[in-house]
Amino acid sequence: MTTFREALAPFAVRMAREHQVLHIAADLPAFDGAIEIARHEILKWAQKRSGGQLPADAMAGRNFDLLAAGRNSSAVEVELPEIHAWAFRQEDPDKTIAGRIWTSEAILWRTPDRSPRFAARLIVGSTEAELDVTPAVPGYIRQLLSRIQLTSGGHPLTSQPWFIGNAEAQDAFLDLLADPARRLPVVVFSATDRADPKFAIDLDRLAEGLCGLAYVVAILPETSWALTERFGKFLSVFDRGVRTYMPGFDEDADPYVHPLWLGARLATAEDAFFVERQIRMRVAQFSTRAIRMGDDILPFAQLRSISRKAEHDRLANSGASDAEQLLAAKARIAALEKERDEANEMQDYALEEERKAQTRAEEAESRERNATAQIQNLLQQLSDTGVDREQSPQLPRTWADFEEWCDRALVGRVTLTSAARRGCKKALFDDVEQAARCLLWLATTCRDRWLMGGGSLRDETVEEGIRNSPCGSDEFFFHWQARRLNAEWHIKTGGNTRAPESCLRIYYGWDDQAQQIIVADMPAHRRTGAS
Repeated sequence: MTTFREALAPFAVRMAREHQVLHIAADLPAFDGAIEIARHEILKWAQKRSGGQLPADAMAGRNFDLLAAGRNSSAVEVELPEIHAWAFRQEDPDKTIAGRIWTSEAILWRTPDRSPRFAARLIVGSTEAELDVTPAVPGYIRQLLSRIQLTSGGHPLTSQPWFIGNAEAQDAFLDLLADPARRLPVVVFSATDRADPKFAIDLDRLAEGLCGLAYVVAILPETSWALTERFGKFLSVFDRGVRTYMPGFDEDADPYVHPLWLGARLATAEDAFFVERQIRMRVAQFSTRAIRMGDDILPFAQLRSISRKAEHDRLANSGASDAEQLLAAKARIAALEKERDEANEMQDYALEEERKAQTRAEEAESRERNATAQIQNLLQQLSDTGVDREQSPQLPRTWADFEEWCDRALVGRVTLTSAARRGCKKALFDDVEQAARCLLWLATTCRDRWLMGGGSLRDETVEEGIRNSPCGSDEFFFHWQARRLNAEWHIKTGGNTRAPESCLRIYYGWDDQAQQIIVADMPAHRRTGAS
């Protein structure tokens, strides 16, 4: 049976579709004239790219339309008690790909209760099934930053790379990475030679191409060490490597959320070109997800409809002739039709992005299942050959070494959540080796019981003075890799002591999909309503 989508497929191939390439949102300085300065810079840039002379109304901030053979330019102004907004839109045919049209949008607005705002969109319309572009911000963004200070999350935007060369800059850089108010990614390049720092990628060019989308930072070896000391080696970047730190980063972040390219991946010019393109694409794609239409960006089509309605109402209230009101009504109808078309485009785009995200999630789950199966197969082979899995090269003696030891010695059997890792970093429990032995018991005896049965785990002795018990009224749910698990068991010291130096608690649950134990919290007693 032919579906509706299949029936329309021959027509869809020939239809141009708009792709969101990048979004920018920032705060303008809170002084009179900031919007006027920004508008002037945008129009200066637009004049050089337009197909004709912009009308006199343009520089005055009023509505205008300039139709110029594929290089159309338009602007709308909205003046209401609730908001004053100006929006500009310009089309530009691609110089090498026939049928590809680039559209740049810029929106400036202010409301009575907050500082003036700036937003931008870069869109490309094309009939291509798969769009292959290397994102870069429109040139007027750099012009704006040369004339006026824009900020995002309280941090100034810049079109230049930031070189960390002293202790003060290093502290500011580390604080920027961990700032929860940060809204933009930070792309960090590490050098190996302080006297002659070299990078495989042109940082000036990259910073210009990503200004308003990300910060580009170059660090020296001492800052790589400072990164490692503060956030751990799995979240650091070193030895000519490149890492993109996404917003929301802290010492408990998942390393895979903040992609790292090792220095070996940048050995040739072709490698450097590939990595730079990957960075640009990741940053641009993040911007279209994080900076939302309607919230951070006012849609041009919607502002145009509001402007046309205001003009129609003004004519009706001023007693204008029927002919004038009819023209205004037709203009309003045309604006509403364009707003509807753009809303449909955005809906189609959102549905397509949702489909792609679902496909990526399914592929990631499949890879996770395959990796889990391979790990379990290797563990079984070790067991079949008589290798004693309880042996570890050396138990950790300090909490500073504990996390790394867990990741190395317990892989595929026991995993710590972010909450458990945080607990270990600030732990007061004084017997680190005992905590490690308890996790080894979870990885062997306990996990084997989950997999193969062979007796109850209730009040099982782990070692002298330590037993495994149900959590009882302290049982709780937690989330692990988008799954909701139940922490129904815990390992605990005997007696009723609650002193954190001698009281051990390891709360855990079983993950059927990964076939491993997930430690939800440790090593202190968890405070709950029941306790």
